[in-house]
Amino acid sequence: MNIGIIVIALFLVMIGSFATPTFAQQFTEPKYEIRGGEILEFNIDSETTSLIISLDSRTRGELIITLPRNLIDSKTDSGDNNFNILVGGLTLHFFDETVTPIDRTITIPFTRSDNEIIITGTHIFAQTTTALTKPQQIEKTIEEELQSEILEGKAKLLIFSDTEWSGALQSSSFDYTEVNGKRDTSIVFGCESSMGREAVFGAKIQKTTQDGYLRIVAIQNQEIMSQGSTVSQFGEILINGNCVPDFENNTEVGGCLIATATYGSEMAPQVQLLREIRDNQLMSTESGASFMSGFNQLYYSFSPYIADMERENPVFKEMVKIAITPLLTSLSVMSMADSDQEIIGYGTGVILMNLGMYVAIPGMMIYGISKTRKARF
Repeated sequence: MNIGIIVIALFLVMIGSFATPTFAQQFTEPKYEIRGGEILEFNIDSETTSLIISLDSRTRGELIITLPRNLIDSKTDSGDNNFNILVGGLTLHFFDETVTPIDRTITIPFTRSDNEIIITGTHIFAQTTTALTKPQQIEKTIEEELQSEILEGKAKLLIFSDTEWSGALQSSSFDYTEVNGKRDTSIVFGCESSMGREAVFGAKIQKTTQDGYLRIVAIQNQEIMSQGSTVSQFGEILINGNCVPDFENNTEVGGCLIATATYGSEMAPQVQLLREIRDNQLMSTESGASFMSGFNQLYYSFSPYIADMERENPVFKEMVKIAITPLLTSLSVMSMADSDQEIIGYGTGVILMNLGMYVAIPGMMIYGISKTRKARF
């Protein structure tokens, strides 16, 4: 073989190796949602500690992306810094961000002319997930999600897939809602106990392609409520169950059940009065919040049954209305309380007033009637 050809070939190989950037690495995609375009490629640049996102933007839209801290982070010592974000070469100065101990989720708007987003932090970490199989990655993500906290009264549906899917989600906290997407995502939804009872939820998700896999997991209060998976052609998953109540920490379980049943609507003035006193006076002070925490434990142990009886028996409903009207009148004075001391003072007065109306006066009347009857006989 001609030595000259060998030398030229070796030279070209050397040129090619130097021309290929060694700092840009492809990696397992982070979780994201995008509207108005499509992600074409992710790369990380170790030299500039940046995540480079190539996108095909079709209209004005936004990218919501969850960045694991073991991939990219921006910190000084133990404190978080803002990421430096370039959209189409221009610095994005304002963006929404949600921070947890394991990741940071940011919302990035873009326009039709933008084809690249660069997120720069202070740390880029070597990829460790490449050694994991996809099922292992899914289990790891579920474990991380179970360690993170979700807002009170909310639950999260985790969707893992390598294809397109669509379906519906519903709970007793909201109406039937259609959902659809592609690849992994998560959906936070309302799943809050109401009327003093456990709420329920259901999800029905189907692959819209023949190939690929689909797995869904519903979690709340760091528990798995239900889950399912399929690899069948156009496979479908149906899950349902009870939402996880948190009565211990929830000081506002349900609503004013008895008053709502008595006056027929949560918008009735009497119900609004009770809600305003609870939210504006009692819950705004330490002593009031402590009182409500203990009161709810007692109140919601019997109020659902009283409310049901009112709905079933109009006569009983009218009796309850007559009985609680003086109580609502006396509670109106609580709207003047603004501090812990006033809450205690007014509260004590209201309790004594109601003891007089519901115990002392009826007791005196019964005693008087009994004494009169004895005198006659």
